[in-house]
Amino acid sequence: MSEFLIYNGKVAVLLAVFYLFYRLLMEHETFHRLNRAVLLLSVLAAFVLPLCEITLHETVVTVQPETVPSAIAEAHPPVNPVQGNGDKWVTVLTIICLAGMVTILSRTVWSIGRIIRFINNCERHPQPDGTTIAVCEQNLAPFSWWNTIVLSRADFEAHDPDLLAHERAHIAGYHSVDILMMQFFVALQWFNPAIWLMARELRNVHEYEADAAVLAGNVDIHHYLSLLMERANVSNRYTLANGISQKTLKSRFQMMARRHSSPSRLLKILYVLPVIGCTLMLNARTVVETRYIQKHRTIKGTAEDQNRQPIAGVQVSVKGKEGNTLSDRNGEYKITAGTVDTIVWTYQGETELYQLKDTDNYVALVQDLPEAEQAAPTSEKVSVSGTVVDEQGEPIIGAVIKVHGQTLGTVSDYDGKFTFSVPQGSTLEVMYVGFGTESFICQEDMSNLKVTLIKDNSDQ
Repeated sequence: MSEFLIYNGKVAVLLAVFYLFYRLLMEHETFHRLNRAVLLLSVLAAFVLPLCEITLHETVVTVQPETVPSAIAEAHPPVNPVQGNGDKWVTVLTIICLAGMVTILSRTVWSIGRIIRFINNCERHPQPDGTTIAVCEQNLAPFSWWNTIVLSRADFEAHDPDLLAHERAHIAGYHSVDILMMQFFVALQWFNPAIWLMARELRNVHEYEADAAVLAGNVDIHHYLSLLMERANVSNRYTLANGISQKTLKSRFQMMARRHSSPSRLLKILYVLPVIGCTLMLNARTVVETRYIQKHRTIKGTAEDQNRQPIAGVQVSVKGKEGNTLSDRNGEYKITAGTVDTIVWTYQGETELYQLKDTDNYVALVQDLPEAEQAAPTSEKVSVSGTVVDEQGEPIIGAVIKVHGQTLGTVSDYDGKFTFSVPQGSTLEVMYVGFGTESFICQEDMSNLKVTLIKDNSDQ
């Protein structure tokens, strides 16, 4: 609903701007057909331009964010926005706006039906030019509707050619079509004074155009002016139709007395270009497209066997990427990896994986890689899972959890958690650099273990 109100607001502003420029630049020019087209196209543009949205694309390159720990995500769940009183006002304003539209449209339909019923009850006389003269007994001002000219009995019997030429000019110019189109736009913007003023200006231009068509023939100008003043004093009960009105008489006389505008003054119409350009520029939006890149750093570590002896020749690589390195005779290695890459260790057919989640520039990884011939026993397995923490209860990332005397093992993840299957009755060892080793026997399935490692202060 708010989008509907915003759109209507943009249309209202554009209508006011177009009307202001028309009054300042075009109102007093004698380009009647052009002015008529300018008014109609200005109204149409005011309704179309807010829908023309220019989209500009902007790419932002940023470092790929790291995975948010589940504990943090659970502690800070997303907050659902609470609807306030603003939504109620939006609903109320939308209902008022729609109610006004329905009212104006209903009134227009009723007026059209009223004119048609009145014409059907008149005495009709088809004319050779395809028009019809409807003669009524009431004393009313002449008016035209589509291809019908409505005259009182006295005007019909007088058969004044100037009066008929004026009404035939309205019919030839399809002015009834303009009125219905403008009435539709008035219904959509009924609350906006600018649309009512533009509708009035369009009616004036219709009369200017009809007057110019009459004066283009061989007529007596004084007789025509007297005819207009005389018929303007008679009431016109059908305002939706083109008729002689006393309200426009003064401006019509002034326009007929005005000299024809110079063709060079047509350049004034170019005022629409900056208006359209500014509207499109203000209505443009920028779409930001984020392209993530990984922050790379040097990963340092040591490959050791179960006896804490360095292993040379361990292949270290980044999963999914080309290139690798080997640990030296001291078991040490260096490799460049992204913030969320996976490090792969391979030695004598055995492979271990570790998902990088640390934000430090230096990460020391210790991985137990015993000799390949030390195969894991094939007894019945039990499931073991838990969390490795330090003395302060903080999770330890990269702690080694392995079966004593075997190659079977895993590494704790970013939350210090681990899970894997081990042979029943095995002794499970949990170790990390700088901490003492903890061990326990796994006789059955074990879950939610909390293994606390104590710092090794032997070097102090």
